[in-house]
Amino acid sequence: MQTRTYADLFELVSALCGVTFATIEEPRIRALMNRRAVRAFKSSNYWTRFIKIGEERTVTDGVIPFVEANKTTIDSFLRVFVYAPFKTTGSQEYQYTVGSDGAEVLSGTITPTSAFVVYKGILSFSTAAGATSQSLTSSSLIPEEWFEYMAHGTYADYLRAEGQQEKAAVADAEASEILLDELMKLDEQHTQTVIAKRIFTNMNMQSRYGGGGGAIGADGGDTSAIDNGYTNLAGDFYTNLAGDFYTQPA
Repeated sequence: MQTRTYADLFELVSALCGVTFATIEEPRIRALMNRRAVRAFKSSNYWTRFIKIGEERTVTDGVIPFVEANKTTIDSFLRVFVYAPFKTTGSQEYQYTVGSDGAEVLSGTITPTSAFVVYKGILSFSTAAGATSQSLTSSSLIPEEWFEYMAHGTYADYLRAEGQQEKAAVADAEASEILLDELMKLDEQHTQTVIAKRIFTNMNMQSRYGGGGGAIGADGGDTSAIDNGYTNLAGDFYTNLAGDFYTQPA
């Protein structure tokens, strides 16, 4: 994906501010740039360069950790699948909750050792040499889609710090419009509409683990059998009309 250099960004910020910054001032300007980068990063979970779709992750004691060796650290869990998603057998999903250790899979009596995760990776900047850092450095490459927003946003923050509130408000509005244009491009790529969470219905709940629906046919069970008023969803998963989840009907 396209990037621009930190030097290009610093030069544009200097031009917008109409100032040639002294070396001692650069850390302050860089801090403002970082602030805008974080703001852009948090504005969407679907930035193309940070999203991973259906990456297989290890499940340890029912938890998918944020960190796994040789893989991108997870910032936000979006969906967790039983199989590689968006393929013929990829519709079955785990529900989960997220805690300090990672995503805890709600899987009934199933004890998975792996799952396929759709997630947003942590914010990081690469360099031409291949190194990465979570904050900007003078060697950082700037995502092309954030470049103009970061420049104009930093300019607005500089004006605000200088006490020029009215000019800062105008610059901030322009920065917001630039970011909105980039967010609209994400919508047009349809990534979000495809991988975002669906509204739960009776039909799609039948393809999920936990939360009132088992994985149909997960262990070869009879998906239509009814026992004492409970529907057998997958041999050893049952649900009643209220959607309560049971391993064995009374």
